Amino acid sequence: MEHDISIFSYTSVLAATRNISDKNKLGERGFGSVYQGKLVTGQEIAVKKLSKQGALEFENELILVYELQHTNLVRLFGFCIHGEERMLIYEYMSNKKSGLLFIW
Repeated sequence: MEHDISIFSYTSVLAATRNISDKNKLGERGFGSVYQGKLVTGQEIAVKKLSKQGALEFENELILVYELQHTNLVRLFGFCIHGEERMLIYEYMSNKKSGLLFIW
């Protein structure tokens, strides 16, 4: 089973999330925050920005979700690494679309 995963530039993530604006923040947990964004292609995304403590979790989640792509999981588009920052780029799903799992 092949998967497409992209490396996103920090500039594209900033543009999509309006400089990682708090206005676009969807939530926050122990390992980081999630922001809504829109790529220049019009694709809506959710950017999971992990805190510095989440470096190992970033790697584990990237590998796990990449290997377990499934129709009931939100699709992982790719990731962005900028200095110490680690971000996972997911397909954005509004609350209206039920039955899908998001690894928070």
